Amino acid sequence: MNILVIGGSGFVGHAIVRALLAEGRSLSLLNRGSRPIAGTVQLTADRNDPSALASALGDRRFDAVVDTNCYTPQQAGMLVEALGGRVATAVVITSVAVYADNVRQPPTETEPTGGAAAWADYGRGKTEVEHVYAAAGFAAATALRPPYICGPNNNLDRETWFFRRILAGRPVLVPGSGDAWCQFVHEDDLGVAVCKWLRHAPAGFGAFNVADPQMIASAELAHRFATAASCEVDVRCVGTASGDAKARDWFPFHNVHCTGDPTAFSETFSWAPAADLDTRFAEIFRQLSETGRIPADDWTPLEERLLADLNENRQ
Repeated sequence: MNILVIGGSGFVGHAIVRALLAEGRSLSLLNRGSRPIAGTVQLTADRNDPSALASALGDRRFDAVVDTNCYTPQQAGMLVEALGGRVATAVVITSVAVYADNVRQPPTETEPTGGAAAWADYGRGKTEVEHVYAAAGFAAATALRPPYICGPNNNLDRETWFFRRILAGRPVLVPGSGDAWCQFVHEDDLGVAVCKWLRHAPAGFGAFNVADPQMIASAELAHRFATAASCEVDVRCVGTASGDAKARDWFPFHNVHCTGDPTAFSETFSWAPAADLDTRFAEIFRQLSETGRIPADDWTPLEERLLADLNENRQ
């Protein structure tokens, strides 16, 4: 199978590329070409430039396209137009952020979409991306909806944020009551999920949640990362002491549920995470530690103020 991957050199894209290469797929990567990957054909273009996109693709034909970094309907539309109906099968990575406010937790794929308010343009954009792919006329297409993606190659400051504070002996300050549900999928498990879907590629368009089924409250999450690092941690729920500060002003996650029920995908495609989350977190810590990728303590003035307010309220 000859597959076109849009992106492919970043966190999520590279994980998917690794999984596809492990299956012996023939891959062409379309991106800006700053980080070529051995074993793939490099097509260089900015996906936001229609003329560059059309020039890079030319009249090439592919069995499938995997879009790893699509955030707006404009990006989706430009790619579909540039492909010109020459590709029958498509996978686009979206997000559980497409689910609307006040859906049941964890949401199944039948829940309303449109993006919850907390996710703003990101959730709305991913929803509209799905609409473009659904209407594009592919013989088989899917939107895979992960929650938070974890792994040692994460370019977002999430796992490392916790590990820095834990290793420095700092408390971990959690927004609100610490009861926002977090759900994860490991980068490698997402790559395998893409491969699983491509092997079957059912006709029509369908969307699927892809996640480890375990949901972890944000306050408990800090303890799980501490266990992964073989450390103790003081977890403090900030409650109303945050005042006007939003969770993302100091914490690596929104103070909202980020979940999706993965039952449909797991049962349809015989997919499951390769390891439980605690094992994954320990692996991530070990890999980050061994490669020196946990930065120094960066406790912020806002965290200092929040902690002082919490301590004052205790007295």
